[in-house]
Amino acid sequence: MSVEASATTGEIWAKLEGRIVNGVFPLRRYLGGSDHSGVFLTEFAKRGLSEVALKLIPTTAIIADSYLARWRMAGGVIHPRLLRLLEAGRCQLDGLHYLYLVMEYSDQNLAQLLERRALAQDEAREMLQPLLETLAFLHDRNFVQGRLTPSNILVVGDQLKLASDTIRPVGDLSERIGAMSAHEPPEARDGAYSQAGDIWALGVSLCEALTRQLPSGLHDGADGIALSPDVPEAFRELIARCVSRRPSDRPTVANIEAWARGEGLPPAPVPAEETAAMAMPAPANAHEITVQAFEPILAAPEQAASPVPTPNEAAALPKAPVTRRVIPTVQPPETPAPARTQTSPQPPWMSRTNLLIVGALVVFALSWAALRALRSNPVPTAPTAAAPSTPVPALTSAPSEGPAPAAREEPRPPPAASAARSRSANTEVALAASQIHEVIPDVPRSARQTIRGHIRVSVRVIIDKDGSVFAALTERAGPSRYFERLALDAAKKWTFAPVSDSDAQRLMLLRFDFTRQGATASASALQ
Repeated sequence: MSVEASATTGEIWAKLEGRIVNGVFPLRRYLGGSDHSGVFLTEFAKRGLSEVALKLIPTTAIIADSYLARWRMAGGVIHPRLLRLLEAGRCQLDGLHYLYLVMEYSDQNLAQLLERRALAQDEAREMLQPLLETLAFLHDRNFVQGRLTPSNILVVGDQLKLASDTIRPVGDLSERIGAMSAHEPPEARDGAYSQAGDIWALGVSLCEALTRQLPSGLHDGADGIALSPDVPEAFRELIARCVSRRPSDRPTVANIEAWARGEGLPPAPVPAEETAAMAMPAPANAHEITVQAFEPILAAPEQAASPVPTPNEAAALPKAPVTRRVIPTVQPPETPAPARTQTSPQPPWMSRTNLLIVGALVVFALSWAALRALRSNPVPTAPTAAAPSTPVPALTSAPSEGPAPAAREEPRPPPAASAARSRSANTEVALAASQIHEVIPDVPRSARQTIRGHIRVSVRVIIDKDGSVFAALTERAGPSRYFERLALDAAKKWTFAPVSDSDAQRLMLLRFDFTRQGATASASALQ
């Protein structure tokens, strides 16, 4: 059961208190939630359970089936340390479609405890044992927990349990709901879920439990991940290894269990590419000898007849692992060069570098010729068709950054379009005609300079009958957690045309496009 408390989202979800899901589950009290889900206390009279938890997730038909299938699968994974899943289905509240999941009720989670204090070292070690036991059970069956966060480490009675609704098979490619979490490893952006991803999440959660802080540099592309000085020395190596960027460098559950017994962690494995390089045979040409091939000679100079071995000596040397650097052998003056088959010398201009330069020049020349041709014979611009009338038209805005260079000159847009595209990135624009209040993220220049090309973030928003945004969630994980947060914060401030239907709620898709020049946004209705 994932519960990540927030004052803003709490106010949004609390509006649903008192509603009844499918005429069976009354939403008695809001327990907690996030941008993508809300959890409520309810009852399951059919099973005689007076207190169970119910999670609500706004959904579309695209993702509903995959989530229900995964929850049904997760409900069949039974372990004393896994939260029991009781029922899942679809429902409709205020005209909006949701998925719901009924599960065992927990008294508290680790995130709630960390709001008050950090764990002592003994408490952290005590917590590790049941977590490792549960992860070992899942990993042995080719499953992953998938989202091991403090809010998913739960207390039920006097027992510690892990949330079950995020369980998935290794390699599962179904889409996530919500933004990328710091507890998810870098490879999760590509939909790669593995046991090593659970270890990453365990390391981040352990650091958070001991210090109430996340390691820095988790997803910002930095060379290293820094741990707070408050991390106890006894846990530093373990946490650092768990949050290694390469999955193969992270320890396994068995390794951590051995560490907990005082046996220490095994060394990180040699990367596969380096292992492959070391396994390559020595070069066939006698005039290429690797650096490592010289080591026997340097180690025992009295056995060397000359500073550099002759071709015959080189052939007699034992085969050694090959490194990337190759040093050409210089033949001693008194030793005649061995006769070899004459071949046509390669012209200097046939080198790889020169060929690449020539190719680049050819491409440049062809591109310039094409550009000249397009300028001299421009393609006629089709007349702009009148936009059809829709309840909420798609809108696009772009920051004004001055005139574009001459080489990228485009047909001048109509005056109305020019006015719409001249808004700055930090301006909130109210469009009276469509009654939409649009907010464009204000991106600092330093952050914009890190962008290569475009960063696109799609945000689904639930529109209440008064036109305000009821909830916002990312459509799928994007390439940057920082820009996802900017998009979500901006999306929550949009307002739309109110409707008279007392039960009507709408689902809209907002698309944010970040470039070095600024941010743009557009809105479209979802069915």
